[in-house]
Amino acid sequence: MKRKLQILASAVVVLVQSSNAWACPMCKYALETDAVEPKAYMISILFMMGMISTLFFSVGVLLWWVSKQEKMALTAAGYQHLFDNAGSQPYLAKAKAKC
Repeated sequence: MKRKLQILASAVVVLVQSSNAWACPMCKYALETDAVEPKAYMISILFMMGMISTLFFSVGVLLWWVSKQEKMALTAAGYQHLFDNAGSQPYLAKAKAKC
């Protein structure tokens, strides 16, 4: 119990004393002035975040599309039984392979 109180007290002290450290220096500066540079910096942050989101989304869509194409190719080749057995009952697929 004493340990939990020490951790809680330490957290409160850190949070109270670091109220100005929550934002990066440029963001803090942007809120204090009406200059153009900090606003441009904030817009550049949005572009960077947008690029990362776009890359992750693109890779996800690509992986989904490739798996869909692969499933269609296997189904057209007559391997539909792999999807029927392995997805819902993987132990049956292993048992049939041994026979």
